[in-house]
Amino acid sequence: MPVHFVHRHRNRFFKRLMVLAVVVFLPVGPALAANWKQSLEESLKAEYRPTKIGIRAFQFDYNRITEPGAVFVVRVSGIYADVADTKQAIVKTKIVNGEAVQQKGVLASLTFTKQSRQLNVSEHVYITQVSVKDDGIQFELLTQEPFSVVVDGNTVQSRYRSQVFFPFGRDELPNLKLADVKKVIDPVLATSDVAAVQTKTIHLGMSTDEVKKILGDPEKIVDLGEKKIYVYKDMKIVFKDSQVADVQ
Repeated sequence: MPVHFVHRHRNRFFKRLMVLAVVVFLPVGPALAANWKQSLEESLKAEYRPTKIGIRAFQFDYNRITEPGAVFVVRVSGIYADVADTKQAIVKTKIVNGEAVQQKGVLASLTFTKQSRQLNVSEHVYITQVSVKDDGIQFELLTQEPFSVVVDGNTVQSRYRSQVFFPFGRDELPNLKLADVKKVIDPVLATSDVAAVQTKTIHLGMSTDEVKKILGDPEKIVDLGEKKIYVYKDMKIVFKDSQVADVQ
């Protein structure tokens, strides 16, 4: 077989191989990205069960709840809120190192309204939207109770709405488990029972008796010899030599 024919045949083979590789592997990146976002979002919605709201004149009616979800307790100050049906964009609040930081700049200054305020610590809210972004997780909040506000000279009852953004590294978020994400979210928003347990302070070095006085008897005890693990509904406490060595 002539050499030039072999080379031409080999080049044709490699070209076909490259085309096949492009066809097979190009969709994988976007597909994987969509999959981890969708999976995390579904897990978050199962854990932080959203509330469904009504629709009026083809717009969301945030003052009409059609299917209540879980109720959460606000645990930090500084979260911006505006009347639920405001036509202005809601100023986004970012959570940085466990603290609320409101969006700044020209756009933010234009969206502040006379009815805006900050959510109170211990105020009860619903979650109406959960969105997983490339670099974080965003929740939309709605106060459980309405307030008297003045709109166009009239006093009306209105709930308040907020947007809270939890930033994560772009390379970090796709690899995090729900438990890891909860450690960031729960100190800011938690159900009443979680908030009640977590506000009871457990210190390293506490004895088993001191912990039980605060939290009560555990649901389960894992005995690993010199190390014991007390399992409660929302946390695990590791004891070594009968003293608190870790809280999970």
